[in-house]
Amino acid sequence: MACQLWRRISSFLFLVPFLFHGCGPSILKIPARGSLVGQSIETTVDSEIARYYLENYLTNHETRPAFDARIDEISQSQAQIHLDRDALNDISQAFSVDFAALFLANRLWQDEHNRAVQTQFYKNVKDRKATLASGGSQAREEFSDYLILLVPGWDYAENGHKTGADLAKPRELMNELGLESHLVEIPPTGSVEENAAYLSEQVLRHSTGRKQIILAGASSAGPAIHLALGELLLPDQLQQVVAWMNLGGILQGSPLIDYLQKWPRSWLFEAVRRFKGWDKQEILSMSAANCRARFKRLTIPDHILVINYLGLSLSGGLSKYSRDKYPILSEQGPNDGLTLLADIIAPRSITIVAPGSDHFFNEDPDINIKTVALAQTTIQLVQQQRQGP
Repeated sequence: MACQLWRRISSFLFLVPFLFHGCGPSILKIPARGSLVGQSIETTVDSEIARYYLENYLTNHETRPAFDARIDEISQSQAQIHLDRDALNDISQAFSVDFAALFLANRLWQDEHNRAVQTQFYKNVKDRKATLASGGSQAREEFSDYLILLVPGWDYAENGHKTGADLAKPRELMNELGLESHLVEIPPTGSVEENAAYLSEQVLRHSTGRKQIILAGASSAGPAIHLALGELLLPDQLQQVVAWMNLGGILQGSPLIDYLQKWPRSWLFEAVRRFKGWDKQEILSMSAANCRARFKRLTIPDHILVINYLGLSLSGGLSKYSRDKYPILSEQGPNDGLTLLADIIAPRSITIVAPGSDHFFNEDPDINIKTVALAQTTIQLVQQQRQGP
């Protein structure tokens, strides 16, 4: 009983810091439906212009000249500009956070490489669902030359079965298909640097075989993978690594960690940290301040394909785990409840947008099928690139 009580107190303490943010203005809930990145969505958005952009502007049914003029202007002014977090924050301030998220998704969709891969991915999802519905799960020869190293998220050993951070179900489905996969048992609450060092050792160990290696990791695994590929391993040690599946990786950190370092939130954060037995420097290694500095110096070898899986978080479709955090980060622009959307995207990469998801992918009932479909899509793309035009 005492143990259960302390768990409740711990959970409460973790949430209390967010209460200091204040209630602020409530988020509008304007019903909206439409098609985005080839997928139908029905949700609520935080502004009338966001609804109009989705329902009218993107379908060329322009009926409000004032809105059309504003959207035309921002589209033209941003056409040649990389949509980083600063640009998206500016758009959020001028329009709304949901508008900025939709604008980013449409920009990504306009890239022919993103569009082709996204289309193939959703085809694989559909086919995989049909196969499972018919009871089929036979191994496939096309996967036999590949090995996936799955890098779990924060605290996966204790809570991974609840959050999906242990990647147990995707591993099971991949193995059924004949796709060899291994869990990289990084320190459950290790720093980015510590996890990257352990991952590097595992990459070298698995590189002694004949199979091509694909790395896959979600959330806090992202910066560790980035560091291993971009700095710790030499290019000649990465010849067998052909791809990285970046599943919502916090590549440039979580601004929530920086937010919790400020008084009076910091003392509550410190109480929780001590109770959980977490090392402060390990947590701070995932802060925006530390990750952004690290991100700038990393370069991944050209032969490694990087595919980002980006949960498109609109205010009307947040999971229970992101609802209290999303408003805090919204002051900095569109986010997934843990990090800013632009900060998930790796350099020189392809991005698949997942409408209806946020950072906490395990809330998506199809996430396990989608993870396998993403692995299949990645292998197909690697094979296509090797065949050439």
